[in-house]
Amino acid sequence: MIVEAIITTMDATGVVNFAPMGVEWGDDRIVVKPFLETTTFRNLRDGGAAVVNLTDDVMLFARAAISSPQYAAFPAVRVRGVVLEAACSWRELEVRHIDATPPRSRIDTAVVHHGARREFIGFNRARNAVLETAIVATRTHILPPAEIRADIARLQIIVDKTAGARELEAMALLTDHIENKLAEIAAAANANAR
Repeated sequence: MIVEAIITTMDATGVVNFAPMGVEWGDDRIVVKPFLETTTFRNLRDGGAAVVNLTDDVMLFARAAISSPQYAAFPAVRVRGVVLEAACSWRELEVRHIDATPPRSRIDTAVVHHGARREFIGFNRARNAVLETAIVATRTHILPPAEIRADIARLQIIVDKTAGARELEAMALLTDHIENKLAEIAAAANANAR
């Protein structure tokens, strides 16, 4: 089963990376599958540790999908890393094996510690729609623009019907970003066609 989370990793100098990512969930083992060119992959390969943070705040997913934000965090207990302050619960991971076959790695990890701060109330339909939109935002370079716009239009209806203020703000942030990216892609294609 794939569970969407915010993964925190740390580089050799102590800089923390916050990345939204679906992981293969297990009680004692979690598989992380970052693309090879990502900071998450490099930090896992070089540092051997990560924290998988479960949160119900979709704005954190939205921002991390389109930029490199820094969020409030506190030190992990068993690994060199941090726990997202807004995490409902988390799992601290140690790398056991890395398969770096392109384009996407498969990193097997062992859960060495877990904790919880508050109850996870779950995602309503709007939160799920924002999460799906965040995933689309990371794929503007590989999906056809018509498909992207159709997905966003369908997801926007769900958000409009079921969202609170935080979800509306997150959706607006993502849709603006996606439209800007699609405009950049179209401009580059037009420039190359000349």
